[in-house]
Amino acid sequence: MPRLSLWSPIKGNDFNFIDRVVGEHLYAGGTGVYIHKYLGVHETPDTGDATRPGTGGLEDPTFIQDLLFLENRDRKYDENIYELRGQYSISDGDAFDLTQFGLFLANGTLLMNFHIESMVEALGRKLMPGDVIELPHMRDDLLLGSDDAINRFHVVTDGSRPAEGFDPNWWPHLWRVKLGPITDSQEYRDILGTGEEEGDLRNLVSTYADSIAINDAIIAEAEDDVPYDPQYRDNTHLYFDPAVPDKPIIDFGGQDGIPPNGVSLIGSGETFPTSGVTDGDYFLRTDFSPNRLFKKGGTRWINVGTDQRGVWAAANKILTTFVNNDTTRTDDQTGQTVPEKTNLSQVVKPRTDN
Repeated sequence: MPRLSLWSPIKGNDFNFIDRVVGEHLYAGGTGVYIHKYLGVHETPDTGDATRPGTGGLEDPTFIQDLLFLENRDRKYDENIYELRGQYSISDGDAFDLTQFGLFLANGTLLMNFHIESMVEALGRKLMPGDVIELPHMRDDLLLGSDDAINRFHVVTDGSRPAEGFDPNWWPHLWRVKLGPITDSQEYRDILGTGEEEGDLRNLVSTYADSIAINDAIIAEAEDDVPYDPQYRDNTHLYFDPAVPDKPIIDFGGQDGIPPNGVSLIGSGETFPTSGVTDGDYFLRTDFSPNRLFKKGGTRWINVGTDQRGVWAAANKILTTFVNNDTTRTDDQTGQTVPEKTNLSQVVKPRTDN
């Protein structure tokens, strides 16, 4: 009589029978979920920066876009939505998180089980960190101030085989994923949209639109309260006689881009007018930074000053000009054209300690 053993090195008929039972159990008692499959990152060109390798046109969910911060910001999701059945325990959020100073409800994390074979058959792989799960049974159709209804979104942060998913033959049938709430961030633009369109999901699940409106109102109020640079001296109410020799210089004309003595501009733009101009007319060139004020004198346009007023700007807008600086410059000596923005890894080279 052979020795009894439940373990079998191959997935035989016992495995197939139990797997069908487990699959039917999940299908009958589980809730329907929509899967937004993570494909990788949007195409990233090779910039020569070792910390940000290029994708080479490949869609690889294991590719890491930023090796320095170990994150994928420009995530790409499948346009098709996959439907699975999942099972999890609904709680009242009475679990407390004692890892911080005080008691905090830890009701933002879910543990959901899926049938492995059904999952691989639908997705082609197991659920992995980065996949987004949409729960239609948590649909909120009673939003205040809106007639729209939205489902709840969660992102997979981890996955493993649960203990209860093993059969007597030691083969697993369940895949448990840890879910966290989705955030309104760059990673999920393919799902939530950019917020620029009225129907974007981002405008419903987040306060993005309201935050933009509040920020614009704050900037407008700040520009009104702080219209000029602190070093600017307002002397537009002062007049002088240009025919008087050796007149004192008190920043008359040009320091604010406004002609002196209340004279009006004949116009402004990137080029001087070719007709309708007489001697003594003022024109503001806006293609200079800062703008320059010119006065017509015979056959010349005389530079009479520069607009030194510094319009207040929010710090985030100033930083954006540096972070998103895509302009290039040409080296006078080598003639090589290089980007103005240089990665830190290209400036500070690693050196071996002696």
